[in-house]
Amino acid sequence: PYPNQNLFYRSDNATLARLGVPAHTISTTPIDVDPDYHQVSDEFETINVAHLTNTIRAISQAAVGIVSGQDTPTRVDASQLN
Repeated sequence: PYPNQNLFYRSDNATLARLGVPAHTISTTPIDVDPDYHQVSDEFETINVAHLTNTIRAISQAAVGIVSGQDTPTRVDASQLN
C-alpha cells in the first residue's frame, strides 16, 4: 500500500529473498501515520501487545496449510529483486 516508500527493499526481507529465503512483511499499522516508525521513540513500550498477539494468532492460522504440507508457497524470481 506504500509503493513510494519501497518498504520491502528497505527491510532485511529483500536481502533474504535474494538468497532464496521466504521473506514476508506484515504490518497492521499504517506506517505513514505511525509516529514511532523508524524513530528513537520506537521502543517496546509503544507496542500494542494485545494487537500484536491477535496478529500473530491470525498469521499462525493462515500458515496451517503450509506447515501441514497441504499448500506450497510460490517462489519469486530473485533476479527481479532490486
